[in-house]
Amino acid sequence: MKPRNLESNQPSLEEAAEVRMRMLTLLHKSQASHIGTCLSVIEILLAVYKNVDIEKIRDRTDDRDRVVVSKGHSAAALYTVLNHFGLLRDGELETYHQNNSLLGGHVTTTVSGVEHSTGALGHGLSVAVGIGIGLRNKKTSSRVYVIVGDGELHEGSNWEAIHSAAHLKLGNLCLLVDYNKLSGIGKTNDCCNLEPLKSKLESFGFETFEVNGHHQDEIYTTIQKTRDFERPVAIICHTIKGKGVSFMENNNVWHSRPLNKEDYEKAMLEIRDEK
Repeated sequence: MKPRNLESNQPSLEEAAEVRMRMLTLLHKSQASHIGTCLSVIEILLAVYKNVDIEKIRDRTDDRDRVVVSKGHSAAALYTVLNHFGLLRDGELETYHQNNSLLGGHVTTTVSGVEHSTGALGHGLSVAVGIGIGLRNKKTSSRVYVIVGDGELHEGSNWEAIHSAAHLKLGNLCLLVDYNKLSGIGKTNDCCNLEPLKSKLESFGFETFEVNGHHQDEIYTTIQKTRDFERPVAIICHTIKGKGVSFMENNNVWHSRPLNKEDYEKAMLEIRDEK
């Protein structure tokens, strides 16, 4: 599959809708779950992969940018976006969550283009910090992007990694938080309040920004303008779990419920109407 034309004038909303429909078809066919969290992260993934050199990732050159999706249960979203950019073949994508497939329900390095296996939440950011240290020691200009969920920030290991990255002034690290306000078991801030999240990250020493997590161009532009910062960057992306499907939005049942035929058809119709 050829990579997408990254200079295309295809509107961001239309592109995100296309990816959402492809992903929902994949999830319906496989009867897999984690639909809500996959829908919330689409624009973040699209913006990140438009900021990296796709060919270097394909060729796994030493100076490639690294993308670590720490919220590993959004595997269907990541794999669909990798396919969108030509890093995963159509035939391989179609095997998602099927017997004997390499594409399981959590992100894994058995899939080409994936830097780190995740799913045990709270580990990806620590690994990304280590990668960032290694890249800096090699004197490359490569950047490390790591996407975490807000519920995942309840894991203490993340805050140890944040503390270390800031202490080391790891300017090649870009942390993106999918802040959809829901964890797997309820409202994130009812479980353990993260607010004021921006102030907390700034107090650790991160250059911190807040954006609309469903505005792909805003995320892209923020990533672009922070390329040469001397300190690590955090971008808090305010998102909606289940984004794009009215009966899934902010409805945590879709963290674990698969799509039946009726709900699949309703969801696809809604997204088509929004294109």
